Amino acid sequence: MKKYLSVAFLLTASWSYAQQNTPNLFQQNREILENGTLVQKDSLADAVYSGVKNYKTEEEYRVAINMLRTLSQEEKMESVSKIAKKKFPKGSLTRDAFITDVFYNAEGSEAKEKAYNEVIKKWPVKKFSGEELTYDYVLANLAGAFAKEGDAEKATQYLGKMQERFWRGNGYLPVGQTLLAAGDTTAAAPLLKVAMEDAYYYISLPEEQKDNKARFASMGYASSMSAYIGILVNRGSYAEALDLIEKAMTVAPEQADGLSNVYYKSLMGTGRKLEAYNILSKLYAKGQFNVEDDLKKVYTDLNGSMKGYERFNAGLKNELTKSIQEHIKEMTVYKPAPSFELLNLQGEKVSLASLKGKVVVLDFWATWCQPCIRSFPGMQAAQEMYKDDSNVQFLFINTWERDKEYKKNVVSFIERNNYPFEVLYDDQKDPQTGQVMAAKFGVQGIPAKFIIDAEGNIRYFLTGSTPNVDYIKMEMKELIESAKRPYIQSTKS
Repeated sequence: MKKYLSVAFLLTASWSYAQQNTPNLFQQNREILENGTLVQKDSLADAVYSGVKNYKTEEEYRVAINMLRTLSQEEKMESVSKIAKKKFPKGSLTRDAFITDVFYNAEGSEAKEKAYNEVIKKWPVKKFSGEELTYDYVLANLAGAFAKEGDAEKATQYLGKMQERFWRGNGYLPVGQTLLAAGDTTAAAPLLKVAMEDAYYYISLPEEQKDNKARFASMGYASSMSAYIGILVNRGSYAEALDLIEKAMTVAPEQADGLSNVYYKSLMGTGRKLEAYNILSKLYAKGQFNVEDDLKKVYTDLNGSMKGYERFNAGLKNELTKSIQEHIKEMTVYKPAPSFELLNLQGEKVSLASLKGKVVVLDFWATWCQPCIRSFPGMQAAQEMYKDDSNVQFLFINTWERDKEYKKNVVSFIERNNYPFEVLYDDQKDPQTGQVMAAKFGVQGIPAKFIIDAEGNIRYFLTGSTPNVDYIKMEMKELIESAKRPYIQSTKS
């Protein structure tokens, strides 16, 4: 008890000081937030909460709410939020709560548009200088709703209201892709072109002018350009497409991989078959087997027949296998996996101990995590590959969800996409540390995958994702088959 009181006293003192230096509050308490015991975290939460009566500014409430959210103190966070919204009805906290609870949860474009108009009326943009991005998020979401319903005119209208150029592509690109998927290239093309040109503007800035915003905007260059050039290629405008691609290669050679698919098609369309063949060979050797029809065509055009193709194809696949084997060496880990017992979608308990004797593949994911979702078709294919192997178990660990209705959202997502996954909810906190399973495994970003051997040891850990189904299948096979074999300590110094 004395130890608990001592900790609480120190935290209260820290909080009192932090009120004078609010921006540094997270930094001052980082050690407790990241590595503290449950007692320390509870004491910090109590100290934060006790300071409510002294708050004078909305910023103090915002910091307190974020701290309590980080500490997983939902009740205290909600209590502080209610006080803040009552005290600052026209403030950004109340606005943000309305956007989250009403706008984002609205079903359909009509309901979203009504909520958006209420946001603009009660919290006009001009009164929140410097917070234009908040409104851009809303506009992009609203435009997306109209695009899904096929209303390109309304979608384009709301996109045109966005103000932050560095982020604009994040609204234009998905709307353009949605319209493109629906076959409306006329409406999609100008949106994709804007997204591409915005990204090009930032990516071509002198290095000394590239701040975080510029780097963020640059990230969308390959995606927007691929989509736009895809339209040009389908229209047969190969020369125009090729000109844009080679212009991109000059200012952003690191984007070459993302542009490979439209690049080889443009080269084929302009008769530069040998260059197209070289790119196709590299794509195939990286596991993009969906390009094989084009590879066969160019191979035949260059060689006069298909003679020797099978040997050539086997060589590319062998090259890929060796590349994956070298790559997974970098993912090697050997340590006992933390024990766990979590509930699945049916409310049944699933523990690591119950799976001893099996190779277990853990995939940490969330419904809001696009890279996680992007890899699911490949993970589904990998699971299907091992459906008859009773010694391999795939578990998809749903973690870090942000919505109170996360269980409902998870079930809906899995059913909507017809994924045959064994999903576990990562919502059981350790009574000593307050950590969920992801933290115990050292997960700092998702998607994160762990391959655990039959003895319960982590053998491989990998992060990131790819939409490449064939590559994921081959990579998972190498990882799983390796985990089936006895661990051999590396002799490298």
